[in-house]
Amino acid sequence: MREIQQKAHYAERLQPYDIDAADCRCLFFAAGETLIRQGEPVESLYFIVEGRVEALVLQGDGRRLALCYTAESGALGDVELMQESDGATATVAAQTDVICLAYPYAHARRQRDENLVFLRQVARDLSLKLTRSTDRLVSASLSPAREQVCRHLLQHRRGSRYWGTLTDIAAATGVSYRHIHRIIQKLCADGVVEKTPQGFYHLDVERLAKFCP
Repeated sequence: MREIQQKAHYAERLQPYDIDAADCRCLFFAAGETLIRQGEPVESLYFIVEGRVEALVLQGDGRRLALCYTAESGALGDVELMQESDGATATVAAQTDVICLAYPYAHARRQRDENLVFLRQVARDLSLKLTRSTDRLVSASLSPAREQVCRHLLQHRRGSRYWGTLTDIAAATGVSYRHIHRIIQKLCADGVVEKTPQGFYHLDVERLAKFCP
């Protein structure tokens, strides 16, 4: 992680919250770096302006469940802010290189208590997160495993490429690693997905979409 001098360029991201970019630090995180660690104090609200992150809940036995893979709206750390939690509820890591505006938590607490515009926007963000979580739970409960895997590949691709791993797919869908391995093998055998030497999967987007009615 390193600080960069571009926060004025991203000030528009903060307008719905009625807060000033001058109070933020503009931070760069390389892919794989951790922004927030589960159980540890949250020091800032993070507003993602470029790149993608993944939020993961880590279990004591080493298993993990992906909560989301984007943060294009809302802020990271808003749940803990409203719950007045001592520790983060999830680990958030950069899936790609990420640029974000980090707003100090002490400032955020004051805005929560004194700024109605800020409070309303955070409430909207949290309601959207709840809706997305509900939709994901319904999909996971009612959709066949192959459909869940294909939908995940389509939602998290970059162009026709998927850079995640089978472990990432398992964490996002709740389908077992072994079953995902069988599904991917079958998709590869059918020419719908191709594993490349560079480490990404090349996707036949049109054919994949047919598995996601």
